[in-house]
Amino acid sequence: MNLAGLRVLITGATGGIGSALVDKLRAQGCELLLHGNSKQGGCDKNFVRADLTTPEGVARLVDAATNFNISVLVNNCGVNDFGAFEEVDIDRIIKVNAVAPMRLTQALLPHLRSKKEAVIYNVGSTFGQIGYPGYVAYCASKHALKGFNDALTRELADSSVRVQYLSPRAVGTAMNGAAANALNVELGNAVDAPSQVAEIIARQIIHDDSRVQIGFVESLQVRLNSLFPGVIDSALAKQLKQIKQHF
Repeated sequence: MNLAGLRVLITGATGGIGSALVDKLRAQGCELLLHGNSKQGGCDKNFVRADLTTPEGVARLVDAATNFNISVLVNNCGVNDFGAFEEVDIDRIIKVNAVAPMRLTQALLPHLRSKKEAVIYNVGSTFGQIGYPGYVAYCASKHALKGFNDALTRELADSSVRVQYLSPRAVGTAMNGAAANALNVELGNAVDAPSQVAEIIARQIIHDDSRVQIGFVESLQVRLNSLFPGVIDSALAKQLKQIKQHF
C-alpha cells in the first residue's frame, strides 16, 4: 500500500509511539486525524479529544473519522500499570486496551468496508502472548486484543479490509514509569525507541504483513511459551524476586 495521500486515524496520538508515528506518517505524505484523551495535541486542527471508554467518546471520534474519510484506523491507544495485581485498576486497563479498540473498530467497520482498500492496524504487545509478573491486567488486556485481531483478520478475509497486528517489546515511553524502566535496565531487556517502532509500523502497512513480532529473542520466547509454557514459567520464577523488588 502506498502511504502517500492515505487518510489515517491514529488513536493515542499524543503518547510515545503515537507521536513518533504522527511524525513518520506525515513525512510519508499521509493525511492524519489524531486522537488523544488529554489537552496535548489540541492545537492541531485535526485533533479530537475523546474518552474512548465512553459511548459518547467513541461516537465523537467515529463522526470525525467518517467526515475525514479515513481508510486506515490505527488502534494505538493504551495504558499500563506495573505492580502487584492486588493494586491494579483492572477496569481502566481492560477498557482502554481491549474494549475501546473493539468498540471503535466495530463502529467504523461500515465506513471502512465502503473503501476499495482499508486497513485496521492494532498495536499490541509481546505481553499479549506471554504472561508476565507485575503486568497481570495489562497482559490480559493485550491477550484480548490479540484474540480480537486474529479473529477479525479471518472474518474479514473476503473483504477489502485487511487487519494487521504489531507486537512490540519494551518501548522507551513515559507510559512505562520509573519502576518498569529500572527493571528493564536491571534485567538487560531490549528497549526500542518510539521512532523505531513507528518505522516498523509504516513498513508493515506498506508491505501488507499481517503480523509482526519485534525482536528475535522475544519471537523465540513467544514460540516457547506457546509450545512449552513450563520453560517460560521456570525462567520467570528465577527472576521473580528481582521483578517484585520493583513493585
